[in-house]
Amino acid sequence: MQLEHLDYLSPLGRHYRLTLAVPLGSAPESGWPLACVLDQAQFQAVLAAVPGAAPLCGAVLGVGYVQENWREQDYTPGPEGEAGRADDFRVLLRDVFLPWAHGRAQLDPQRRLLCGHSLAGLFALHALVHEPGLFQAMAVSSPSVWWGDAYLARLLAQPLPPAALTVPVSITVGEYEQRLGPAEEALPEPAREQRRQRLLERRMVDGARELARELAQHQGGEPRFRMIPGCNHSQSGWVALPQGCLEWLADVWPR
Repeated sequence: MQLEHLDYLSPLGRHYRLTLAVPLGSAPESGWPLACVLDQAQFQAVLAAVPGAAPLCGAVLGVGYVQENWREQDYTPGPEGEAGRADDFRVLLRDVFLPWAHGRAQLDPQRRLLCGHSLAGLFALHALVHEPGLFQAMAVSSPSVWWGDAYLARLLAQPLPPAALTVPVSITVGEYEQRLGPAEEALPEPAREQRRQRLLERRMVDGARELARELAQHQGGEPRFRMIPGCNHSQSGWVALPQGCLEWLADVWPR
């Protein structure tokens, strides 16, 4: 694969690092499908999951940061201020990051996947409702269902824009995101009970399943929901996003 890089300083003073991985050889007539992966570590996990002898089936854009991490602001919606700048980040994605990628490689603007884990998964669903034409599919791993007094549940309970009704969204969550995993069961009693209560309060598994059902009611068909066995919150993204991203690229290439 061929790698392209861009360091970009935003009008808000946030320093981003973009990395675009493009397959070697000629692109399909319509251009390569593009998977956009939020967070540089998740992008690296996607590339690491490509089998050594297998070619990459499409382009992958990683969106990360240089030094300071702004994900808690960039991925969360809200009023003006230091937090809740998801709409500003969405504009950057639409007007700067994606055009840069399309300028560096022959990409198909009608075959784009957005991948996000945790708060980035929250952002993906926010973008689905507020700009559904930007991506044609989404892989959402362990979205932060607890954030903003169950913001995502309220967001998807309202009627969706027509363009959002045709965007397939897969939602995954780790097995141990609402109950203790083996390592946590070995914690001392006070810490174990505190962790147990936190997991129960956040309702990550139930909340993710409910989001998938809500989307299925809007879009028709069966909920696109999958539990990742043996994984807690941090582990689930390392498994689900590379798998979902590469499966999608393989499914849409070539067209």
